[in-house]
Amino acid sequence: MHELSLSKSIVDLVVECARNQGMHAITQVVVEVGIAAGVEPDALRFCFDVVAADTLAQGAELAIETVTLQARCRNCTCEFEPPRLLSPCPHCGSHALLLLRGRELRVKSLAGE
Repeated sequence: MHELSLSKSIVDLVVECARNQGMHAITQVVVEVGIAAGVEPDALRFCFDVVAADTLAQGAELAIETVTLQARCRNCTCEFEPPRLLSPCPHCGSHALLLLRGRELRVKSLAGE
């Protein structure tokens, strides 16, 4: 379960940022997760709660924002939001796509006191 190591990295990052900002507790962490990132949101939430125990992030809400897919066809340069990773270009039918968005996994923000 790689969500455990991802959660550990997220907690380490937000705790360091919170300390640098003089916060005493983190109340919310907002994370963007792309559909194609290979991350299970429920597992990430569970692991986050476990890893955050006994840190400034203990009890913090982990809000996950889903990032949709965005692709560009390498043949006709059409940009579109494919419903699946293996969807063809709606303009020319090509499967030669460049994924522009959808693999993200980033901490967007944190809130605390």
